[in-house]
Amino acid sequence: MDEPLNPIGFWSYTSSDDKSAGGRLSQLRRLLADELQLLIGRRQVLIFQDVAAIPHGSDWLKEIHSALDRSSFLIPIVTPAFLESEMCCLEVSRFREREAELGRDDLIFPFVYIDVKDIHEREIHDPAVLALLKSRQWFDFSLLRHRPPDSEEVAAKLGGFAASVRAALRKAVRAPDSPHTPASAEGAPKSPEVAAPVRFDQVVALRSAPPGPPTSIHDVPGPEMVLIPPGRFLMGIPEAESKREGTWKADADARPTHFVTIAAPFWLGKFPVTLGEYSAFAAETGRREEPWTHPGFVQDDRHPVVNVSHEDALAYIAWLNGKTGQAYRLPSEAEWEYAARAGTQTARYWGDEAGKPGEHAHFGVSAGTCAVGQFAPNPFGLFNMLGNVWEWTADHWHDSYKGAPVDGAAWTIGGDSGRRVVRGGSWDFDLRVSRAGYRIGDRMRTNNGGFRLARTHSPL
Repeated sequence: MDEPLNPIGFWSYTSSDDKSAGGRLSQLRRLLADELQLLIGRRQVLIFQDVAAIPHGSDWLKEIHSALDRSSFLIPIVTPAFLESEMCCLEVSRFREREAELGRDDLIFPFVYIDVKDIHEREIHDPAVLALLKSRQWFDFSLLRHRPPDSEEVAAKLGGFAASVRAALRKAVRAPDSPHTPASAEGAPKSPEVAAPVRFDQVVALRSAPPGPPTSIHDVPGPEMVLIPPGRFLMGIPEAESKREGTWKADADARPTHFVTIAAPFWLGKFPVTLGEYSAFAAETGRREEPWTHPGFVQDDRHPVVNVSHEDALAYIAWLNGKTGQAYRLPSEAEWEYAARAGTQTARYWGDEAGKPGEHAHFGVSAGTCAVGQFAPNPFGLFNMLGNVWEWTADHWHDSYKGAPVDGAAWTIGGDSGRRVVRGGSWDFDLRVSRAGYRIGDRMRTNNGGFRLARTHSPL
């Protein structure tokens, strides 16, 4: 059943600003809640403010996170101190995850209390937060901040703001289904009608797609590598995507969605490691007549090598590093997804629609792998990131992202160390698997599994 969102909000501000303003921010929060209550009707309006809602002696951070996770809208009180505050930036980022899971991009209402147009970048704790707030319709209160809160001008301004919040809350969305909700006849909960997902360029920090041809290197016998710029992205699969794709249960391990920052550039293979590249290693190290030579279909040297285990991949890397003196490695799962998305936040780097097999990627067929380099690259200049072969990453398998690193590092603490995360889908899996956020854990060689190399970037 479609229903409006609950009128529960979060007042994100700094206590130093409230103190400097003589408690005016707290007073404005109460006035806005009263105005919204008049517009909403009998449903109780709650706008969370830490000093008003958290009992003494409580776990403050736990209470903040709980309030953010149950809120339907966020009101950031934008000031220089707010943008300098790590906690305020984290509150915006955490609520953006909540907003994305709702399939919305209209539930953050920046309330500009002090003009910050001249703020210097070094004074901002997280530039991505400012970029996100700038992408939303700002509510400019800066010219009224010295007026009495009970003045007619302030009341009129707050009334208009409350009406905007109410309009967003009344926009019909389907209440989030529980993972235990009975599936439809097709095997998944019915999809809600929701707003289009937020564009990735509204939340990305630092990253911009490389202008012109991607920077690349090719140190023979190593593979050709593309330089991946630093940045920040929303990792995981939002609930709205799972409902649309009909993969609710299958995607449970790709949540909660969370922001990850890739602080430094790194190299990633332009293609999966090919049969020709792996054969050079095998010939030199005496690896002959192993499973990789018998995939069950015809391959040539430009096809990705398959039937290689995680240990086989590490052995190849050790050999290659010895030959080149470089620091090749498997990418972390976060690095892989960041590179696969390449600045997009849709299910696939060409959009949400899967398309037909053979249109964008090599999947959903029964004839085996295709040569690398077929189909269009993603915006980072990487080929075959979806389809063709599953690709090993460095991470242990964990069945959710609870506690996952947020710095792009491989997650090799805890979890199932006997299984490693593989990404990207393959030639014999259907379109629902060929998504940037989809993940599984594996422990064995398969004729649909290969790998792609990363390499640490060492500036000259």
